[in-house]
Amino acid sequence: MNLTVLLGSLAAVFVVAAISWLMGLGRIPRIGSEADARQLAREAHSGFQPTGAAVSIDGKAALVAGQGGDYVLLRDHGANVAARVLHEAPSIRRDGAMLIVETGEMMFGDLHLELEDDATQHWTDQLTSQAGAIAHG
Repeated sequence: MNLTVLLGSLAAVFVVAAISWLMGLGRIPRIGSEADARQLAREAHSGFQPTGAAVSIDGKAALVAGQGGDYVLLRDHGANVAARVLHEAPSIRRDGAMLIVETGEMMFGDLHLELEDDATQHWTDQLTSQAGAIAHG
């Protein structure tokens, strides 16, 4: 193999890798804060007005409550964040500090939110007062 061809190929690989890195490809999406979750929920649901958000400690999922009883569920999905809109309070389960939101959707799956203990209790109280559906695990 010609040395020029080898060096040219390596340079091309590095250029493609650099472009991919600059475009953010391959990054794991993170929901860094409640403000991020609120903004993502507004983008997912036109006219949505968030009133509160619970963001998992690992930044991989969030539950956003809105005016009028709507909820937006957010979770990482590849290099993006997937969203589901619910028009009523979701069914939940609690396992210690883990709040499990049952979506009933096979493709989206249940949402697992690892929260601080006081936040888990707050959201458990809020959702059960609206939905009346909880199981302790």
